[in-house]
Amino acid sequence: MQSRSLMRWAVPMLFALAAATTGVYAVHGVGRALADATTRAWLLAFYGILRTGVALAFAAFTIGRAAPRRPSRSPLAFGACAVAMASVIAFTGPGPSVPDGVVVAGELVAVTFCVWLLVAALFLGRCFGILPEARGLVTGGPYRLVRHPVYLGEIGACSGLAIAAASPANMLVLAALVAGQAVRMRLEERALTDAFPQYASYAARTPRLWPRFRPAVAGGILDAAKPFVERAPTPSHHPSRADLSGVAGEG
Repeated sequence: MQSRSLMRWAVPMLFALAAATTGVYAVHGVGRALADATTRAWLLAFYGILRTGVALAFAAFTIGRAAPRRPSRSPLAFGACAVAMASVIAFTGPGPSVPDGVVVAGELVAVTFCVWLLVAALFLGRCFGILPEARGLVTGGPYRLVRHPVYLGEIGACSGLAIAAASPANMLVLAALVAGQAVRMRLEERALTDAFPQYASYAARTPRLWPRFRPAVAGGILDAAKPFVERAPTPSHHPSRADLSGVAGEG
């Protein structure tokens, strides 16, 4: 019983540690930005703040959450999660020869996707899980646009880091991240399909990772948002919440 209780607190403590680490980075980043008020300095500061927010959200959401409907014990799932989480912290920074414009562009991409990641994490709530275990079915917010918005945020943010510090090593790390997340997505979808009969219809109308933009012209005005509103399920049809995803974070 004691070991089970300890394991229950292990994940929140892990994310709390990650939040503390990134929080220190964020504080230093804000200090540098105040001293050297450049675009790059503020982007780095915002990125640190956002990553801290994501880690804090995951730490809070993993405290006292309900047990999954079917725990995952697959070695493939553990391996994919380990690869994805290790990849996130394996990126190296830009060298002195990288033009400032390229670095700023990459960091802007990273910050933009990190904002998306934080929003997706807040909508995911206590349904968050590192392993592919069905804890609920979230279909609102970013989940109306894609089935795995947390993974999209992580891959997009890391793509920005790879742009800012383009190197063969970072490209390999990014490829490993994408591969690990692809495995996690498929395993999670299988778990959700088994747990929730309505997931199949949700998956059929919702793209996996990238929004399906189908613009329509009405009165000479481009209205790209309308298709998403028309396809979105109403809350009364989906009383339960969630998707699986985490930091590495969907994982």
